[in-house]
Amino acid sequence: MKKLIYIVVFLILLAVAGVSVGHIYMPIHEDNVSAHAYEDLRRFVEAPVPELISGPDASRTDTASSPDAPSSPPAASTDSTPSQVQVDFESLRAVNPEVVGWLTIDGTDIDYPIAQHSDNDYYLHHLFNGEWNSSGCIFLDSRDSSDFSDKNSILYGHHMDNGSMFQNLMYYKDQSFYNEHPTAQLITPDGSCVVEFFAGYVSTVDGDAWRLDFTSDEEFGDWLKAVKEKSLFESIIVPTAAERIVTLSTCSYEFYNARFVVHGTIRE
Repeated sequence: MKKLIYIVVFLILLAVAGVSVGHIYMPIHEDNVSAHAYEDLRRFVEAPVPELISGPDASRTDTASSPDAPSSPPAASTDSTPSQVQVDFESLRAVNPEVVGWLTIDGTDIDYPIAQHSDNDYYLHHLFNGEWNSSGCIFLDSRDSSDFSDKNSILYGHHMDNGSMFQNLMYYKDQSFYNEHPTAQLITPDGSCVVEFFAGYVSTVDGDAWRLDFTSDEEFGDWLKAVKEKSLFESIIVPTAAERIVTLSTCSYEFYNARFVVHGTIRE
């Protein structure tokens, strides 16, 4: 009888150990799959090679980092002007016909395709190629127009511990990081534009950062003024009601259900 009890206890402990190992292994495995999937997609993106600088200032730090980089901020960029990235959307559509753009922020790990589904749940748990993965994909709000023509186009991405997706947005809580990375490049099938960031702050999920229902330019202008006043960094950019806005949104951890959002104005 004792032998049977020992066997049962052993099997229970073995099962518990197996579950524990699985909980550790699966996130690591998913991170690796996600990293390789997005690295593979970058073959459809071409950026010009920067010119080498001779003389005393020739030494430069390569600001590119892997998706498995530590949580320290990426190295500062020496030039705030985004590289003119070229994207092969025809090839990306062959992978996923729901592609609507590509977002890159020089000097950070944010360099991803943008997809849009009929709801805002699908890409929380699916990679751009449709594979189930908790890393998800950068995606445009399902309520927005796919051509970014709305007053406020909202992009969502996970805050991943390995530094991927929208984790690097956290660094915009610091003025010096904003000073070095004040813009992003948004590439769509219709062309390329610069996104000039003007505000970044922590919000509750019931805040108005994700608002779309502006009934007038005056109302939109009041909203722009209000979100700029919340910003944790100072910017000389003063958006007007005639402009279009891109909002980047991810989880933050100051309190339960906190979000960190960065707003930028689209400049053609």
